[in-house]
Amino acid sequence: MRRRVDRSGDCWMQLMEAADSFGVTERQITALHEVAMVGRVRRSRCEKAEGINTQQATRDLQALTKTGLLTAVGQTKGRHYVAGPRSPENVLATSQRTHTITNPYAS
Repeated sequence: MRRRVDRSGDCWMQLMEAADSFGVTERQITALHEVAMVGRVRRSRCEKAEGINTQQATRDLQALTKTGLLTAVGQTKGRHYVAGPRSPENVLATSQRTHTITNPYAS
């Protein structure tokens, strides 16, 4: 569990460091982080995570799509967003980092 939390924190910090170069807000970083960690994000998840209304979440996701950081998949109720062509590769690589569990009781 600790390794997953560390990996998530590393992704968040990398996104925060790149925020200015991508021109995104901290609120939009939440959506990018969700995509990195889970593989996709829905508008409703952005609303709940940031405590914003539907219009704000829609605008944020549209802005991220327009810049190429996210790609929209599907239509209307089934729409979700995945990593786009301009998604930061270092963040995606960090989120996919594997960890080998070792037996602490092995001699």
